[in-house]
Amino acid sequence: MKKVLILSFLINFCFLFSQSKSFIYQLKFKPNSTKDSIAKEIFILDVKEGRSVFRTLKEKTADSTSQVSNKISFFTTSFKDFKSVSKDLKTKKIKKFITNFQKLFTIKIEDELIWKIANETKEIAGMKTQKATTNYGGRNWIAWFTNEIPLQEGPYIFHGLPGLITEISDVQNNFSFSLVQIRNSDGKLYEKENSLAISWKQYQKLAKDYYADPTREINGKNSGSPVLMKWVDEQGNEVNPNFKEMNEKEQKEIRLNNNPIELNHIIAY
Repeated sequence: MKKVLILSFLINFCFLFSQSKSFIYQLKFKPNSTKDSIAKEIFILDVKEGRSVFRTLKEKTADSTSQVSNKISFFTTSFKDFKSVSKDLKTKKIKKFITNFQKLFTIKIEDELIWKIANETKEIAGMKTQKATTNYGGRNWIAWFTNEIPLQEGPYIFHGLPGLITEISDVQNNFSFSLVQIRNSDGKLYEKENSLAISWKQYQKLAKDYYADPTREINGKNSGSPVLMKWVDEQGNEVNPNFKEMNEKEQKEIRLNNNPIELNHIIAY
């Protein structure tokens, strides 16, 4: 009977990975830790030969288009942490991506994940999973992994368990990642290119500089050439933007939604 179960597992595993797979995760999170409102985002984890990229579906589409067209894959007028991460588990290099207008930055994640595996198990999406706990970013996390998919991978920066992480959330339920789908992929990572490495200290400076003047890239105050934009109202009539009002609105949003995954790097605005 034991041999039959092992053979069945091997057949299912070989079938599952006879083609390249992508893992779709849903992230539920609280933008403001003091309120009950929940936001949701869908991410995709692509894995290939010990390397992976975790990003939103929209980002992957932009990254794949960029590699074909050799054009920039993103365009924002703000400072954003899109929770995108690349991992190279062979070299143990993990980095997260930050965008600041048309510039792409990376922060090296050097935190070591020390896992404690418990005996507790439960079924998730028809797979037997096992509980594990760790600490990252000033938060305590509970993960559920399955050795039915023997990849030492998971959402965001999480990795290192003897099976794919199917669920992981911090104990305060500010952030919760759940595997919702496994789909075929073309086997290409479409890795992000032309990024500039920065430290957490430099990250904080960029964030504070943005907070001081959120519209600086479009209001003509930047030392470089301002972006040429035509501002129109709902009827299509050209209007002069009120940058002071726009800045105050964005600053309020930043203060209200200041709940990063890396709580140990939270910025006091």
